[in-house]
Amino acid sequence: MNLANRPEDFPGYFATVLWVGVGVWLFWTTPGAAFLSWQALVYFVLGTLAVGIVFGVAGMSVQRLIPMLKPRQGAIKTAAPPAQIVGTLVAAAQFVVIYFLAKSVVTGILFSPAPT
Repeated sequence: MNLANRPEDFPGYFATVLWVGVGVWLFWTTPGAAFLSWQALVYFVLGTLAVGIVFGVAGMSVQRLIPMLKPRQGAIKTAAPPAQIVGTLVAAAQFVVIYFLAKSVVTGILFSPAPT
């Protein structure tokens, strides 16, 4: 796997981009959240690394377990139609999982409401 030329070849790339995008939106809309804080450092550095590793390992495992999902070698890099359908479903599932995971981290752990 050569990440120098095409970062989208890394299975955790989409999840990492989603994590950062959802995090920016959550930090923008969550009361009390600030981009210049230790919570933002934890979320955007440690969280991004963790999501990239976890979803990258999961993506590599799925690619190795299901041979039709491997990208074709050679000049033509298009995937087979079943792989495109599976890829779309996986991307939608990643969006849902990452959104709820990020929301729970931001609102439940990093900026949890004070007990009354």
